[in-house]
Parts: sequence; structure tokens; C-alpha cells
Amino acid sequence: MKKTLVYSVIVIMTFLCGCEQFTDMVQEMPDGYQMQKDKNLIVVLQTALSSNSNKRGDSFVTELKEPIVFKDKTVLPKNTQIKGLVKRATKFERLGDRANLLLLFDQVVLPDGKKIPLAASLDTNEGSKVIKIEGKAVKDATIIGGSALVGSLAGRSRSEEGAQQGLLVGAVAGTGAVLLSNAMEVKLPQGTELIIKLDEMLLIPK
Repeated sequence: MKKTLVYSVIVIMTFLCGCEQFTDMVQEMPDGYQMQKDKNLIVVLQTALSSNSNKRGDSFVTELKEPIVFKDKTVLPKNTQIKGLVKRATKFERLGDRANLLLLFDQVVLPDGKKIPLAASLDTNEGSKVIKIEGKAVKDATIIGGSALVGSLAGRSRSEEGAQQGLLVGAVAGTGAVLLSNAMEVKLPQGTELIIKLDEMLLIPK
């Protein structure tokens, strides 16, 4: 009897926590749904990016990994397109700059094709979790002077992935995180998972 009661309490508390999480993520408004500033979204890169081949102003496409739900309503379905721009792409220089990429996210494409403005960037606060390349979690992160030093990829099996060793996720004032590398290239293949943070409130129309 006691075990049954304890189990019931756990189930109820889990349900309530889940509801609070959704309520905290999304708020219903008369004309739509509002996501507050600093909330996180996980997106999957559909356009391969490289500090060697991309340049400032290049566009790219990501898709939501999971739907955004408010109560029983799907606000943004899974695979909703979130588009972005390369704010900066710098090639490696032996006696100069590290290879680096700075990405900004500026547009949500709704299922009906309507586009709504977005202000989002990679979330520096997430540290090593901000990026997963080809589904492999980055590991060995340490915080150095406000930046997260990311070590080698877990499960690295191909020699070309060695270029990803020594990635840095560093803060850039007002523009989120910049990806740097001690190697020759910052290379993000299609399928890379990114954690982005809303820099401004997002209003999604009904």
C-alpha cells in the first residue's frame, strides 16, 4: 500500500514538473504563442559549414530536433526550418588568426511557408554541450577565461575528424558563441546538432 502511494506521488510530481516545464518554455497570447528570451532550442544542421569555404553573409538551414508543444497544441512541429547567416568565417593563419565561425539564426519558416523573424545564437552557457558533430557528443570541456575548451570527439574513427580537436566555444559580446579551432579548420558537417539560445522574445502566430 505504501509503495503504491509513493509511486502515485512520484507519477503526479513528474507530470506536474513536465507541465511547468512546458508552461515556462511557451506562453499563450491572444494572437499566438510567446517564447521568452534566453530559452534554448536544439536544431540539426542541414547545410554543411566550414571556416575554409564559407564567408560572411552565407545562409544556412537547420531543423528543430523536437517539436515545441504547449499543453496539447504543437506550436512548432519537429523539423521546422530555422535559417541562419554566417556572421564571420576566418581561415586558419599559422602566425595569425585561429580558424573560426560565428553563426547567427534569424528566421523561422512555419509549416505554411510563412517566415517570422528570429534573433538567436549558439549558447555559450551550455559549454561543451553546445555542439554535437554527427551525433557524437563532444567531451572533456573545461572553462578557461569564460570560454569552454572542447577536447577530442567521443568515438572519433576517421582521420579527417581530427580537424575537430581543440574546438573552442568562446563568448562574443552581444552575439552569442563563436566556434574556434587550434587545427586547420572549423568544419560542421550536415547532421551536426546545435543548441541555440533566443536573444530576443519569439512570437509565433496562431
